[in-house]
Amino acid sequence: MNQILQTENKKNTAPIEIKKIVKFFAIAIAIFAIILIGLGIYFLVSNNNTDTPENTISQEEVTPNVNITKQDDKVLIEVTNQIVISKIVYNWNDETENTIEGNNSTSLSQTIDLPFGTNTLNLTVIDINGQEYKFQKEYVVDGDGKPVVELTLTKDYKIKITVQDAIGLKYIEYTWNNGEKTRVDANIDNLNLIEKTVEIPLGQNTLSVNAVNTRDIITTKELEVKGVKRPVVTLTKDGDYLVIRAEDENAMKIVTYVLNGQRYQLNFGNKKVIEYRQEIPKGESTLELTAENVDGGITEQKAKIIN
Repeated sequence: MNQILQTENKKNTAPIEIKKIVKFFAIAIAIFAIILIGLGIYFLVSNNNTDTPENTISQEEVTPNVNITKQDDKVLIEVTNQIVISKIVYNWNDETENTIEGNNSTSLSQTIDLPFGTNTLNLTVIDINGQEYKFQKEYVVDGDGKPVVELTLTKDYKIKITVQDAIGLKYIEYTWNNGEKTRVDANIDNLNLIEKTVEIPLGQNTLSVNAVNTRDIITTKELEVKGVKRPVVTLTKDGDYLVIRAEDENAMKIVTYVLNGQRYQLNFGNKKVIEYRQEIPKGESTLELTAENVDGGITEQKAKIIN
């Protein structure tokens, strides 16, 4: 009886074990499928995040586009790039470097002064990855860029200061014998020219002039000149005559005058006073007179005379 029961239990176990095996393989297949799906998703995402030849910027493509253009006395620098520019560093020849900050931009522009003479502009563009790109350009500009100063003696024995600059002037300063400086600013309506006429002090003097342009380039010029007194001239009408009197504490040299187009000259030697009575016609007359003393001092005078 016990043997019969044992045989029946063995027959009933076989189907149960088959079910377990089938269930095990089903679960394994499901897990494997999940793994395959996960791997597929992973590789799909990875492929989407990986640069392909179509979307990768090559080294040649990121080279900045640099335009350097001369504009009168200046140079315009224009830079564009596909990668954000960190900064631009530039200098002339071997001089101190200057920096233009990128400000998180892919395009920059800056206008800089163009120096005179032969000069090389060195330019380095640096992107946010630290990659550097170097450029050079040479310019030749005639002249030295300095203001031109002229000091001339006028007919009335003064000094005329004339300063010119092609770029533009800030001011001039002049001084006699290293004394107090006098400043003359450029007129905003004409920054290229400053003119000033100054009296000459008595005795031997040194006039020093400094001219400064808008680039802070300075020209200095000096002139040795002797200051002298000028003759004293008086004109007095006496009836039909004009009394001409010229006097100087040292001595007079000569008096010349033109009356109604006729030229006259009075030369009485080294006298302190020259006086002459000149007859004048009826009506209106014009007179232009120049008196010079022995020191070179000159006095000029014009007059209209009605008789």
